[in-house]
Amino acid sequence: MSQQVRPTITNGKTGVGNFGVGVMPDGTVDSLRILITPDGFHFEPYDFDDLILPSVSFESTKGTKYDLSFDDGGALLINGIKYISPTNQDDESIKGNKTYEGQTKLSGGLQLLSSNGTVFNVVVDNEGKLIIEKEAN
Repeated sequence: MSQQVRPTITNGKTGVGNFGVGVMPDGTVDSLRILITPDGFHFEPYDFDDLILPSVSFESTKGTKYDLSFDDGGALLINGIKYISPTNQDDESIKGNKTYEGQTKLSGGLQLLSSNGTVFNVVVDNEGKLIIEKEAN
């Protein structure tokens, strides 16, 4: 099955008649295709081949407007700000080598595993001294 391509618009016509509102984007006097009639819209997939949307706007139920678009690298932008997917799920495992720049704050404790899998808890006291204890089974 070959994909249809929208014909070149030549002498396109528009009109209102006893059929309702008719728009003939790729028709000529001899060949008309009506897109809008009282029974609905009659589009072909190729009518949207060259459709380019720089952004799409949505409105929340409370009336807040959000514009969705993409930057030149393909990243999703929400109101012009790059969307970064959250990684704060409970009990999350992150694999691979990571490099952190800037300050990293940990609350709730730190556990380190030795090469044989022994768990060590690392805490800091109020004077800033590190205390490392082997976790009890």
